[in-house]
Amino acid sequence: MMNHCRALTMACHYTEGETIVCVLDFKREVGLWHAVLTSVLNGMHVLFIPYALMKLRPSSWMQLITKHRASCCLVKSRDLHWGLLATKDHKDISLSSLRMLLVADGANPWSLSSCDQFLNVFQSKGLRSDAICPCASSSEVFTVSLRRPGRSSTGFSQSATGRGVLSMAALSHGVVRVDSEDSLTSLTLQDCGQVMPAAQMVVVRSEGLPVLCKTDQVGEICVTSGSTGIAYFGLDGLTNTTFKVQPLLEDPDTTKDESTFKPISDEYYVRSGLLGFLGPGGLVFVCGSRDGLMTVTGRKHNADDIIATVLAVEPMRFIYRGRIAVFSIKVLRDERVCVIAEQRPDCSEEESFQWMSRVLQAVDSIHQVGIYCLALVPPNHLPKTPLGGIHLCEARRRFLEGSLHPANVLMCPHTCVTNLPKPREIHQGEFLLVRHKTSFL
Repeated sequence: MMNHCRALTMACHYTEGETIVCVLDFKREVGLWHAVLTSVLNGMHVLFIPYALMKLRPSSWMQLITKHRASCCLVKSRDLHWGLLATKDHKDISLSSLRMLLVADGANPWSLSSCDQFLNVFQSKGLRSDAICPCASSSEVFTVSLRRPGRSSTGFSQSATGRGVLSMAALSHGVVRVDSEDSLTSLTLQDCGQVMPAAQMVVVRSEGLPVLCKTDQVGEICVTSGSTGIAYFGLDGLTNTTFKVQPLLEDPDTTKDESTFKPISDEYYVRSGLLGFLGPGGLVFVCGSRDGLMTVTGRKHNADDIIATVLAVEPMRFIYRGRIAVFSIKVLRDERVCVIAEQRPDCSEEESFQWMSRVLQAVDSIHQVGIYCLALVPPNHLPKTPLGGIHLCEARRRFLEGSLHPANVLMCPHTCVTNLPKPREIHQGEFLLVRHKTSFL
């Protein structure tokens, strides 16, 4: 952990006496690593904002930056979105002192629009474009990559930045293909910067043997360094498959060269649980996670991408933005996509079904996958985690046992269940055989 704090200090250019505003949970992950451990190591001042205060005053973190001339801030994309909605407080805000706005969930597909909109609104308030720093992290690897503050947009330096417009259809097959920006079936990703100092990164297949991916393939990001996790307590089997990965150069099943059977190095790599690829200049692009991966009819879809599409269909009038659960269930030997969302209390049944129909069309046209069930539940009916997020496993369990009690349900099995058994056809030879047996009896 000390090595990780030193790496964060180098990547973020932390110095003694700096003031940081933290909107994240300081007990876990990015909030713990930056606002508690690294701040103690460097002797920095940290201002914490409780989540309850954020719900009452969404612009409180920007007001603290203005008041204390803070140089760094730790947020999520939802905080940027809420800050944009608090328009009446914008006139008194100045973000000219901010050199780093760290977006903890910068790997999510919807974070790009939040970052762009926030920059467009607050650039006139002193916010610099090179201050927005998305990062990618996981509980096993800690910080996977981070876009460095004060970067330039040219060249392949360690401060480079970029974004890619990729084909959703190609990504569902695990392949990277550039698409046009005006295409409805494209996904625009922002980079999450470069790998951390003193770390090495590879991309391997997410299933089967840990074979290195080609440059145009999507795989699981693995990292080796002195600042990653080393084991799951009491789980030796999961520890070996996650923390002791030795990538192979080629698949042993497709080559006879025994030299390719050996690992690329003697070092152990750690699986991050993030799916992505390396772009030009060593930029890391994350397009999903293993936990949110759904394999439907041989194609891979990420739950976050489905959520981003749902959010694009006028969500504010009908559902709550952060209260959506997407998972898959097994029906007739294949996985089927289910979407559960909390609807607003002032939304009528007719308006709900109109919105649900538009969501079905959007998901089908963009992802080329049908939704098996789209359900809307009353407010606060989705199970929550201790920190207020959606408890996805519990929501799936309640859905399967029928205790979710949705207010509106739209089932569309005909659009996604395409492997129904066909009725048996009796051919001419079989018909003659049946007649012969009948006459014999």
